[in-house]
Amino acid sequence: MRWSLVLTLMLAVSFPFALTAQNSKTPSVPKVIIEANASVKLGIPQGARVLLREVVVFVDNYPDPSLRAFVEPMLKAALTEAGFTIVATSQEVRREAEERRFERESEEVHKGSLPPKGRILRETVELKATVHLVRSSRQLGMLLGELRRRRIDIGGFYLRKNESGALVFLEVIDNATLTTTAQLVSFATDKDETFTITGTPFGAILLGRDNQRQRDMNALKAALGHLSNLLKLKLAEREPIKGKVLGKVEGVTATYIVINVGRLDGVQKGMQFAIHPLKRVGEELVSLPSIAKIRVLIVNDTNSVCDVIEGNLESINEGDEAREIVQEVKAVAKK
Repeated sequence: MRWSLVLTLMLAVSFPFALTAQNSKTPSVPKVIIEANASVKLGIPQGARVLLREVVVFVDNYPDPSLRAFVEPMLKAALTEAGFTIVATSQEVRREAEERRFERESEEVHKGSLPPKGRILRETVELKATVHLVRSSRQLGMLLGELRRRRIDIGGFYLRKNESGALVFLEVIDNATLTTTAQLVSFATDKDETFTITGTPFGAILLGRDNQRQRDMNALKAALGHLSNLLKLKLAEREPIKGKVLGKVEGVTATYIVINVGRLDGVQKGMQFAIHPLKRVGEELVSLPSIAKIRVLIVNDTNSVCDVIEGNLESINEGDEAREIVQEVKAVAKK
């Protein structure tokens, strides 16, 4: 990206912004769910934008399209709570494309602020969710048996009498190759801990005296809560994003750091990077201890503009390594 465009963005954008607060509560995930997903590696950056391709809901092994209206908002809220900054549906992507078309045709929009025609940024990750609501141990056994026949071996889940259970199966799909790259599973009964997920539609559900519906909804909410916490753990397990310092840009009131990784690398506004000088030892470049910490303010496809939040601006030089700071998250495994 050209430096003139970086400077234009610096002058055009007001830097005060609100960072998304991370949930400080330690994720609590049942031990059986941690064990069932122990080998799964997501490889998705924190804050990644994903396309929710499909949500399918089964009740007693039969499809129930009517429940999707309740499950999809809860799933989106759970994904957002886990750290994905934008969770889009196919309808939202089409609407965004239409809005971009309108902006390009409008004389009031500065054309330099828009991506080139035909290069609307799309999601690199798609999600497909399959939700099974079961109401007896026999139905759960049949479901687990069917999954085992598909080489998905899930053990340790059981259902007591007069309980509802919800099993959420999440496929992570690379939309460039349309191949499944990871699979996560979550399970809960209506007796599990009730999770508070912002934006869930329970306020609009009139449960009344329908105890079965209430058990079903409690099981769904708990399973999606476990999934949200599980995703927090898996997102923290990935390798940090690494780049290099391109240089410094003078803004209106301060000087900013530009690094050579951006949206296409998984960088999101608000991410923090540690700056490590590089020293040549023989024929190798060795990374030295961190001397500063920077925070992403503006993200483009291939680079990012950052401010310095710790350390001395003058000590940062072109070519220094910028290494993402991934917040360590540990689970409280519940038996």
